Parts: sequence; C-alpha cells; structure tokens
Amino acid sequence: MNRQTRIKFISIGLFLRNLTGILLTTLLLPGLARAQAKFTAIASSKEIGRNDYVQIKYLVENARQIDYLTEPSFRDFRIIQGPVESSGMSIVNGIVSQNKSLLFVLQPLKTGKFIIPAARALVDGKQMHSNSLIIAVTPGGSGNTNPLLAPQPAWPEAGQPDMDYILRPGENINEKIRKNLFIKVQVSKTTCFVGEPIVATYKLYSHLECESRVSKHPSLNGFSVYDMVDPNSLASTEETVNGKAFTVHVIRKAQLIPLLAGQIDLDPLEIENTVHFVKSSKPAARGHNNGTTRDLFDSFFEEQQQGVPVQQEVNLESKPVTIHVKALPEENKPLDYNGAVGHFSIQSGLKTTSLTEQDAGIFKITVKGVGNLPVVNAPVVAWPAGIESYDPSAKEDIDKAVAPLSGTKSFEYSFIPKKPGNYLIPAVFFSYFDPVSASYKMVKSGPVSFQAAAIKKKTGGSPAAIIARTATQPRSLIPQFFQDHLEWFFAVLILAGLAFYLYLQNRKLRKAGTGQPALEQSGGARTEPESPPAPVDLLQQAKDYLSQGQYREFYREINRVLWAAAEDKLDLPGSEMNKHTIARKLSEAGWERETTSLLEAVWQECELRLYTPSHNVSDLERVLGNAEEILSKLKNG
Repeated sequence: MNRQTRIKFISIGLFLRNLTGILLTTLLLPGLARAQAKFTAIASSKEIGRNDYVQIKYLVENARQIDYLTEPSFRDFRIIQGPVESSGMSIVNGIVSQNKSLLFVLQPLKTGKFIIPAARALVDGKQMHSNSLIIAVTPGGSGNTNPLLAPQPAWPEAGQPDMDYILRPGENINEKIRKNLFIKVQVSKTTCFVGEPIVATYKLYSHLECESRVSKHPSLNGFSVYDMVDPNSLASTEETVNGKAFTVHVIRKAQLIPLLAGQIDLDPLEIENTVHFVKSSKPAARGHNNGTTRDLFDSFFEEQQQGVPVQQEVNLESKPVTIHVKALPEENKPLDYNGAVGHFSIQSGLKTTSLTEQDAGIFKITVKGVGNLPVVNAPVVAWPAGIESYDPSAKEDIDKAVAPLSGTKSFEYSFIPKKPGNYLIPAVFFSYFDPVSASYKMVKSGPVSFQAAAIKKKTGGSPAAIIARTATQPRSLIPQFFQDHLEWFFAVLILAGLAFYLYLQNRKLRKAGTGQPALEQSGGARTEPESPPAPVDLLQQAKDYLSQGQYREFYREINRVLWAAAEDKLDLPGSEMNKHTIARKLSEAGWERETTSLLEAVWQECELRLYTPSHNVSDLERVLGNAEEILSKLKNG
C-alpha cells in the first residue's frame, strides 16, 4: 500500500470517526459533546535577546460565554504594542463555541529569566487562569527589532465555508490578495473652508493571515493635526464589505485643520505585508458544497492533507485623497476676526470683585463651542481708563476624540486699577465664521463692573511729628520711623547701588579708551582681553542623541529646538504659539510657502516618529538637515 493510499484511508477513518461524533452529539448527547474550555498563554519564543521583541498571546477556546479576559502586569517588560484583541466563533462537531485572544508585543527591560504571570478570565461563569510563562533574556539580540504593527486576523477555522487562506490551482495569488487585503482612506468631507476641521481615517482591511508593518506614514502638510485615537492602540473591529467579513484596524484617525486655501493632497499610507497561504493541489469543489457538515469535513481533510504552506510579500499603498480648501470670504468679515471657525459662545467675569487700588485682579473670558478651538486667539478687551492690563494666559479643556473638536478655551487677563473708584469693563465681542451657513457671526459677553477701594494709609508725617507722638515711648521711636518710611529707605538703597554700578562701568570705559588694560581688584593683575564666544550649535544635543542611537530623544529635541527658535523669532505670547499662527506670521515676514511647509513637515514627522519603534538613519539625517536649514532661516531671515 503506497503512502497516498494510506493517507486516504486515514482521512476516511478520521471522517467516519468525526461523523459518528456528530451524530451522537446531534441525537443523543448534546450536553456532553462540547469540548472543555481552555485558557492558554503562548509565547512566540522562550528565549530572546535584550533588544528583541516577544509576542505573548492569551487564548480562550471552546467557551459558551466569555465575560472578560484580563492580562497580568508585565513588570520586567515594556509593552511596545497591545493589546490586540480578537474574537470569533467556530463550529466543531456541529457545536458552536466562542474564542477570544489578547496579543501583546513586549520588550525586556533587562537580562535574566523572568516569569510572565497567568492571565484571568471569566469563562462560562467560572473564574479561569492561564498558564504562566518563563522567558529567558540574553545579552544582545537576534535582530527582531520590528514588532507587529498591524492587526493579525486569526486563521479561519478548518471547515468554515469561507477559506480564502487556501490557494487553489489556477488562482492568481496577487489577485486574491488584492481582494482580501487593502487600505481605505475615509474623510468626513473633501471640501471645506480654511480653519474648518475634517476627519481623516486610515484603515487596513484584512481577510487573510498576514504580518504587516507601516513603512510610510501619510504626510499631512498644510494641516494642523489632532489625533483622535492612540497610535499605539491595536484594537481591531469587524466590518462587512461586499458580503464578506473583514478584520479592520484603524492605523490613524485624526482631525485636520487646513491652514491655507487651495487643493491639498493627503499623501498615501504605505504598509509592507507578508501574507500566508496553504497551497492546495485540488481545485475548489463545484456544485455540491452546500455548507453541510459533510462538505465542511471534506474540505478540511482535502486541504490539510494536500496543502503546502506558502507566503507572499506585498506592499500596499492607499490612494491619495485631495481636499479642496476654500478661502474665507472677505465680504462682511469683521475687523476683529482672528480665525475662529465653527460655532461658539462667550462668557466673561472677574475672579474676585473685592479689589483695592494697586492690587492685581483677574478678568476671565471663556470661549465655548465646537470648531478649531486650539487656534482661537484671545479676544480684545477695551479696558477703561485708569486700568493697567497685561497679556493674557490661555488654558484649554478640549475633547480631541470627538469631531469637530469640542470644549472650552479660557483666557485670563491680569490688570491693576491705578486709583480708587468705580470701573466698567465693556462687553467683549468675539467673531467667528460659521461653515454651515457660510457667514460670519458675532457673540458678546455682558459688561462687568467693579469698585476699587482706596488703600487705608497709615498715619505718617515728618520725623519731628513722629518723635512728638512717641515721646512717651522712647524705646520704639526708631523702629516706628523705619516702619512708616520703609519705601523711602528701599529707594535710597536702590539708587545708591545703581550709582555705584555706573561708577564702576564708567571707570572701565575710561581705561579701555586710554588703551590701558583693566586691573583686577584683587592685586591689580592684568586681565587678558576676552575672545568672542564661539557660536552655539542649537542642534548639538540632537546630534549627540543621533550618534548614540537615542532616536526618540533625537526627534523630541529637534521638535523642542524648532519651537523655541520660532518663539524667539516671532516673540509671540503663549496664547498664540501654535502652528497656524506661526505659519501665518512667517508668511507675513516674507517666507515662501515651501519653507513654512517644510517647518510644519519637520514638526509633524517629529511627532509621528515618537511612536515609531524602528527608525531609518537616512530619515534621521534628512530631518536634521531640514532643521538646520530652518534654523538658519529663522536666524538670518
């Protein structure tokens, strides 16, 4: 009997055994046929290097109901990604059961042997614990530095009617991947006004088993970007497309606020994939596969006995999306309009109404609504005469997980009434553009009145009068005199110190003018003329991080230096330090659009790369070169 014949007999025997089990389950023992629920912890490797990653999977199988699945604390590991949550149903011997899993990607914090504790789950009303795992961590690494970045659909259960992981004779592997693995870009709208937020969502759809890694994030130049989901979250969902269920992972979901009018392209997202198939030598059955138990088992035995594992590398790229950004109309634009787009209301008031002349008070304005709140600037306050005011500080309470952005932005204005009396702060007006009605609207707060009381001055007078009043208390004469005229003594001390400083400076200048070297006070030693200070490289710390391989710190330092340089260049108050205002101010200063776009691109890339576990040296050097170019422009432009 040859090998192929033996396999056929074994397959027939297995089929008859399972068919018998099905009949018993269906007719006689429905309560006993269910397989026992299992809760298992699985590691991709039991030994890894210090710089490697390990995948830990907690899997519950054969359950009627799973109420929760809780992972343990990974004290000796850093969670790089996870949990990736997946769930599903399977049919085994005619019995429907549930399965659920959590997948984590971990990196060890040190070398040694570590125990990964058991996870907990409530399965079929009973508390269950998985097995624990022991992971040995050795110095160095095997080069496994690219953890899983995209959701991994589970292998379809053998016997399911929909088995797209099977590659049959005559099927085109690339065409099969095209139909079962793709990226979609969804935008809330493709036409909007400048400053009007839109939502862009990048999704990966998969009906195959694959390993995927984001190789290129989309460039979102021309927008202020506010992410709505955690970039490290890998929770997957399920969507039906053309009658087929796909596992879906949101790669990125963000609100985009356009900064300039025109057509702006959302560059594509690129993902590298390794797709796994089982290559079958038998063509798909035609005409008899009606989803019966026998058909399911026939498919199972045929594919498992004759299947050969194969894999295919494929790069996916989303289609670019063009956003048409309309300029805000100039007609009927209010003179005080400062870029707010959405729908807003405004309130104002004093933090305290009990004020005294020369005391500081705080006037608070709160803008509430939906729209581009982060770029809203402080409203103008028409202060009454006799009030000295200062630049406001801003505070945001914005929910960036909803669209459009919703919440409040508060501005606190410090002020000082210079003299006692009654004051009235007029109503504060706030203008915004409503994209729904495509018109400008204005709201205002009510006027605020307060009274500044006079300072209660202590009885003073000339020194002679003080002496006459205190003749009966000779011991307290001098302390009382100092107490009543303390401000005069401080003024005299300050003036004396200033005069002494000017005297020393004048002496140095005269000696420098006669060509005589200045003498040190201690001993009269000659002081060598100081050499001009060497130019400071603002990016030196970033270069050190690059040479040390600390890439996240490198991007964080580049981001910090560029923000500080822009702040020094434009001298903006804290409330106006945002990308929109900086781009507008630099354009007004004569910067070309390409240069401002480059600055925003560097900022955007720095923010994105902070969440990227792997880095490309050429990208790092390119970002450093762009940062040096921008800093030179900020210094000399």
